[in-house]
Amino acid sequence: MSPYSRYSAVSPAADHDSIMQEFSHIYARDPGAKFKLLNMYKQLPFTSGADVVDIKNDTVEFATTPSQFHLITDAAEVVIKAGVLKDNVVGKLVQADHRRLQVTLGEFGYAELHADKRTSVRVRLKIPMHLQMSADGNKVSGVIDDISLSGVCIRTIAGSVVERAQSLELKFKLLHAVTSEVMEASIPSRLVRMDGKAMHAQCTVVFDHTPQTEQVISTFIYHRQLEIIKEIKSKI
Repeated sequence: MSPYSRYSAVSPAADHDSIMQEFSHIYARDPGAKFKLLNMYKQLPFTSGADVVDIKNDTVEFATTPSQFHLITDAAEVVIKAGVLKDNVVGKLVQADHRRLQVTLGEFGYAELHADKRTSVRVRLKIPMHLQMSADGNKVSGVIDDISLSGVCIRTIAGSVVERAQSLELKFKLLHAVTSEVMEASIPSRLVRMDGKAMHAQCTVVFDHTPQTEQVISTFIYHRQLEIIKEIKSKI
């Protein structure tokens, strides 16, 4: 899932020209101005600093960190967060210099960040995970690809059963990354959104945690974050 949605303030061409003018004014006023780049990897946001190296031919060249360089070249785009800029901006990768860890970006537009709307960090699992649900006492199976402390998005062929249910409980079996202990949790939950057909649906579900279930899920997410960060570093 993309960390942002592009939106147009005037038109794509006019937006790009306005953003290029803003970059040029900032660079002329303060060549050492610091920018923040944002990308996502397996639903986890990575932010790093960057410096403008050059501006030419409707593009901006940035020097950034090894991790962010890898993410940009992998995604072929990056968000430049508001701060020095007036608004969040997204740029597409035009050229990458592996030796200097520099990226040339163009086709700029404005970005609305999805991550800013989240109340908790979401992480993607190593592989999709099957789980069991109890919907008004009926056993229902589903698959999740990512999870946050506040909830999950479940793919299921029993969407109509989940949608009608007055009582919903999710049953998890999660492996502790350090101890290899199986952590079990049965979490009362609520359906807040369903997309797609009832017989093949994506259900957005939020947890009604107890202190114990919150600890299980937060421990799992913390260790999954460490795994993802380690994975990024191994690619550098």
